[in-house]
Amino acid sequence: MRRLFSTKRGVAISAAVTTMLAASIGAYAYFTTTGAGSGSGTVGSSKALVIHQAGITYSNAATDNALVPGTTATVTFSVDNSSSANQQLGTISVSSITTDGAHAGCDTATNPTWFSTTTDVVNHDYAPGNGQAVAGTITVSFNDLGVSQDACQGAPLTFHYAA
Repeated sequence: MRRLFSTKRGVAISAAVTTMLAASIGAYAYFTTTGAGSGSGTVGSSKALVIHQAGITYSNAATDNALVPGTTATVTFSVDNSSSANQQLGTISVSSITTDGAHAGCDTATNPTWFSTTTDVVNHDYAPGNGQAVAGTITVSFNDLGVSQDACQGAPLTFHYAA
C-alpha cells in the first residue's frame, strides 16, 4: 500500500478518491426554508330530498276507512336522496291540504281549522339512494267542529309536504 502512494499515479488516484468523497459529502448539505402555495377545489351543494307518502292508515279503518269529522289518519313516508353524499332530513310537515274543484271549501286555505296535523321530527342522515324508510309518522286530523262540513264529503284530498 505504501508503494501506491509513493508513485505519481497512486497520488493522483488518492487525490481523485478524496475529491469524490468530499464532493459526495457536500452533495448532502442543504438549506432549510419554508414555502407557500395554493390550489383550488369545489364544494358541492345539497340537492332537494324527495318525500313520498308511503302509506296511510285511518283511525276508523274498520268502518269508513276514510277521514270523516272527528277521525285521524296516520301517514308514513319514504325519502329519495339523489345526491352523492349523505343529507340530513330534519322534519316533515303538512304545508297545506287541497282538493279538486268539485269540493271547494274542503281545504286548509278556505277552512284552516277543519284539519290539523302533527310534525314528524326525523333528524336523520340519509345515504344516497331511493325509497328509504323514514322513522316516525304524521297524524292528520279532520276536526269535528259541530258545523256542516259537507263540502268534504267524498273529497279527494292532497296533502302537500314540506321538509
